[in-house]
Amino acid sequence: MMTVISAPGDLVVATNDGVDVRFAGIESIADVPIDSAGWLGSEGIKIYFQGIRSHETWQRDVRYEEQLTQWADMRKRKGEEAAGDAPSMPGQLILGPVGAVISDDVGTNYRLTSGQVAGSATEWESTWVYLPNPPRAARFLTLEFTVDDEPTGKTCTVRLD
Repeated sequence: MMTVISAPGDLVVATNDGVDVRFAGIESIADVPIDSAGWLGSEGIKIYFQGIRSHETWQRDVRYEEQLTQWADMRKRKGEEAAGDAPSMPGQLILGPVGAVISDDVGTNYRLTSGQVAGSATEWESTWVYLPNPPRAARFLTLEFTVDDEPTGKTCTVRLD
């Protein structure tokens, strides 16, 4: 079990392009969801983030819907090649660069191995999976939050029970 014992009061750990991002949770997972056969079945850590809904996120959602409609229309009229790729969901652009550097009290090296950013019904959510799972000797994790690999100055301490 993991218990957050220290975190920013509002849980806002990053701001990216005018959108505040909240640390939304952490858990130990038994089956790491990645394709590499070398890691399947491994245990790891999953971290959750949420973009905080605001007028800014609403405007970005509206622009995205407009761009998506224009893209679909062009695809119908001029074909797949002329239309190019679908526009990126705004949550992808904001949450994709937000992550964490994880450390513990025994010096374990944690590596980001997979993640998921935005999607249907999770437009402003992301999850990141890190390996390995904390060793039994570890008592605490420290999460140092980042945007584009640069520290935000926000941290969180998690007790491992």
